[in-house]
Amino acid sequence: MAWKFKYEKAEQAKRYAQTHQKTVEVSVEKKVPYEKCENCDRTAYQKAKEKCDNRKIQLEKKYKNMTATYESALFLLAWYSTATTLFNAIFSPVFFNDFIIFFGTIGKGIVNLFQEFVTGADSFGQLSNGISNSIFSGIVYWLIVVILMGTLFIITGLIIVWIGYQVGKIYWKYCWDIISIMVALMSIAIAIYFGEWIKSVIPINLIVLLLLVHVVYIGIRCYVKDWQEERGYF
Repeated sequence: MAWKFKYEKAEQAKRYAQTHQKTVEVSVEKKVPYEKCENCDRTAYQKAKEKCDNRKIQLEKKYKNMTATYESALFLLAWYSTATTLFNAIFSPVFFNDFIIFFGTIGKGIVNLFQEFVTGADSFGQLSNGISNSIFSGIVYWLIVVILMGTLFIITGLIIVWIGYQVGKIYWKYCWDIISIMVALMSIAIAIYFGEWIKSVIPINLIVLLLLVHVVYIGIRCYVKDWQEERGYF
């Protein structure tokens, strides 16, 4: 029975402790960031900080020098590749002929468009024939022609500038890097060196083919970058 009595006394002491608790503040050491003391010169810390800062400056200079060297090498490589490619393009009959045809077609299109503008302006200028006074009629005719031609040229120029701006903005956002330069140079080199074989398989102007290839390349770059941005890679 002695052990039972001891057990009951222990249970009573436990219940008493649980029902008669109180909060007691106990000081505990806690590490805090180091703060400068007015009476401490922190010599060791200052020397270590100066050494770290000097090392950082040296590494930044080294990085800038390496970057400048790398960019210079890439520029020389791009210049050499471009010069070599253009030089070979002149001596490639197939590529050079397609080059002349492509830009000749563009030039003819511009001339035809200008002729259409002139024809349209002349047609509207004929409205001045209803004026009996020949001098006044001539003035009105040229006013109509000048105003209409100027309007057409301004609208056409704005459309071309807008299209160029949109294309440039897309290219700057998605493709303005060394990869695009290398793709352009490699595609031009392939078109020059394998132009005859390409035209025997695909009867298409090589300049048009290069433009189509680059359009596809830009589309792929846009898709890949948008895909990466959606998943938080950038």
